[in-house]
Amino acid sequence: MTVWEKTLINLQKGYGKLMSFAANASDRIKAEIVIIRLRMQIEALRDTIGDHHRSIGKKLLEMKDNDTLPKSYDLFFSSSEIITHLEKVDRAQKDLEILLDELRHESDALKAVSVPEEEKSA
Repeated sequence: MTVWEKTLINLQKGYGKLMSFAANASDRIKAEIVIIRLRMQIEALRDTIGDHHRSIGKKLLEMKDNDTLPKSYDLFFSSSEIITHLEKVDRAQKDLEILLDELRHESDALKAVSVPEEEKSA
């Protein structure tokens, strides 16, 4: 084998490794973008839940100031406005759990991506 043949073989191997690295980097970047989007959605849902909790608390304080606060908490939580906020909180928490599961799945998938054996040996 001549020097040129060896050089050509080495260039072909290098090109293959470069293409493999580029594909892995592309997959990793896509996964990171998905994870960032999920984290943004999770944060938005947490803000929504906090807003609903604040609305419930504000209603409670208004009722206390107006002396219309029921003697029993059952009567307070049967208020239609409170019920709608609590339902929204429940829906948002279910959505949050779904997003957290997706985030765990994406994170596990990202960890599962391994470097090919030929790159490890290089």
